[in-house]
Amino acid sequence: MVNYLTDDHWKHFVPEPLRLELRTADDVNQAIETLFWLSERNSHQFPGFASFLATGERQRLENCEQLLTTVEQLEQHLTPATHAQLSIKEFMSAKKCHEVELAAALVDKLVQSMSSASSESCFVVDAGDGKGYLSSRLALQYGHRVLGIDANTTNTENALSRNRKLQRAWNGLTERAELQSQGIIPARRGKKSTANQRDASVIPPSLENYKTTSRFITTELILNDLVAEHFDQQSNNICLTGLHTCGNLAATCLQVFHAQDNCRILCNVGCCYHLLREHFSQQEFFGNKALMEQQIDCGFPLSCYLQERQVRLGRNARMLAAQSIERTLAAKELPNITLYYRALLELLVCRHAPHLKNELQVGKVRKFDSFAEYVQKCAAKLNLPWLAALKEEELLSLLDKHELDRQYLELFYLIRMSFAPVLESVILLDRLLYLKELGYEHSYLIDLFDAVISPRHYAIVAIKHTALRKQF
Repeated sequence: MVNYLTDDHWKHFVPEPLRLELRTADDVNQAIETLFWLSERNSHQFPGFASFLATGERQRLENCEQLLTTVEQLEQHLTPATHAQLSIKEFMSAKKCHEVELAAALVDKLVQSMSSASSESCFVVDAGDGKGYLSSRLALQYGHRVLGIDANTTNTENALSRNRKLQRAWNGLTERAELQSQGIIPARRGKKSTANQRDASVIPPSLENYKTTSRFITTELILNDLVAEHFDQQSNNICLTGLHTCGNLAATCLQVFHAQDNCRILCNVGCCYHLLREHFSQQEFFGNKALMEQQIDCGFPLSCYLQERQVRLGRNARMLAAQSIERTLAAKELPNITLYYRALLELLVCRHAPHLKNELQVGKVRKFDSFAEYVQKCAAKLNLPWLAALKEEELLSLLDKHELDRQYLELFYLIRMSFAPVLESVILLDRLLYLKELGYEHSYLIDLFDAVISPRHYAIVAIKHTALRKQF
């Protein structure tokens, strides 16, 4: 979108028959209302746009039910779960609570099923453990032995600190959750309930169930050795999970699952597609250079099918894949003014410093009340004296000249975002196909979370035969 004005995206990327359906600014506003906020696909005023959007929507995973498996369908082939699912909202945001509750319940069902099919117990390895949201829930609520792995040492330390706080409050939290599940309003915090007094002797789950380590995960990192190092016990049964594993880590988890025999179950929800390293696309700007140097493998495409066709996406497409059309439509949210101002800024770059076109990494700019103030903040942030010296008259003239373009940019933004689920589908289906090509018949793509609450809502699940209660 940076080059929306400099490269005339509206003219070059929107087909002429569609452009002709919009004659005025009022038409643009009406198109946004009709096509996006009301989601009408039988519009007589904008038939070309309606047909165009409907065609794209048919390519989304949500409309390809034959490619998806529900949790209920998966449960038919697993041992019935014995643990109750509790809603514990403390120590995390509402979004994270939703994700952790559902992901932990699914992992528990998978682990219980494997444990019933094997004489050995199962360990859970949480890749990209972060603050330990998922792993601490698995250890405390479900009693699993969990090893959290994160490349960032600070994250592993914070995860342990958070888990200690959670452990101290655990009995009270579970009591409240159980009461709420029964429709009973628990006493306010700080007031001792009779149940609290009665169960004061109950010991919270052991912290020994949850360990962390700081490592960068590759296929060369032997999970069984790490489990033995931290729990003094090796295991032939490992469930490799990860909640919103960033960039290449999601792809690496699939590769680790295949490379290590004792990794019996995979349950992975990926995110941050813009950080994926591609086989057939040159490496574009990457914010974390230290992390980039550690990534030696490519995360897309994984499947032979797409590799043979040398499919590439590029960073812009991967960034778009990580956006959420569901949230945008639910909130009826137009793009932030910053997007328009950044496009105007690029016009100034081309006018005064053409050698810097497509070179400036502006990032987030906060607390400005006008385009002139935005420009000054960018000049200070990027140390560009020529930008700071521009007169306000020139900036106001630029704003006035492109006022109509702002409205077209907003519609273009929504049209562009409608492709996000399609691009995400390509990435996710590549991962599923990779597992299928390797012979993992029991590999699934599961729509796990509410798409508005959690935009990255698909989980990849794979099960090696010995972990199943019964064969299909």
